Amino acid sequence: MKLIDNINQLIENLNTLEGYLSEGTEYESEQATSLVQKGRCFVAYKVKRELRFAPSRFIGYISNELDVHDKSHKDGRETNREINKILKSKPEPNEKLEKRYLSYLNDLGIKTENRIHKFWQLELKDDFSSNENSDEEFPEGKIVERKHKRRERNSKVVKLAKTQFKNTHGKLFCEVCKLDFEEKYGELGTDFIEAHHTIPVSEMKAEHKTKIEDFAMLCANCHRMVHKKRPWLNINELKEILK
Repeated sequence: MKLIDNINQLIENLNTLEGYLSEGTEYESEQATSLVQKGRCFVAYKVKRELRFAPSRFIGYISNELDVHDKSHKDGRETNREINKILKSKPEPNEKLEKRYLSYLNDLGIKTENRIHKFWQLELKDDFSSNENSDEEFPEGKIVERKHKRRERNSKVVKLAKTQFKNTHGKLFCEVCKLDFEEKYGELGTDFIEAHHTIPVSEMKAEHKTKIEDFAMLCANCHRMVHKKRPWLNINELKEILK
């Protein structure tokens, strides 16, 4: 694999890694998660107020992709040298960044490994286009938000969850405020509801597979309110607030 030699190539790889973490297949997400977990040297890149971390052994090769990366020779020493040139600095241990990195792992649902890490620092002016439609209501950050929303867009399991709820209750309605969209909007609201994945990414084990039981049926307003606090409110807590 060819080594990167400019900042644009590095940023391209940051975007690729984010995509694997939040929108990739199960395999891609697991492999990307493993890279972030096992890395030793990271580019700690700040986007507005959010700090993210990318391992040098992945982002140091031009237009890197997981299928190529898995089958190719990798050497962190050579990627480190090129990143040193591009960022005009060497990676250094940093207690503050170490704490933020461990928090980042936790938010992604990754177990930490007891080792010393080193960091470069990079501030990006603009976020990636894939994050443009992500609001900042999920306090863990945009990557985790996208990862969470991906589970809520998993059409097969969401459809099954809605079908089971309708079979049990006879109709679809918000479990918190009891809003029935069909009753409110007529035919337009038939079978309309949002499926909320009740388990935060940070609480999931690596082998967790999304199940029907992981979903609650919520209207858009209650869905947003669930995510307004950290840790997330559960359904019963939101019901008490609504009272």
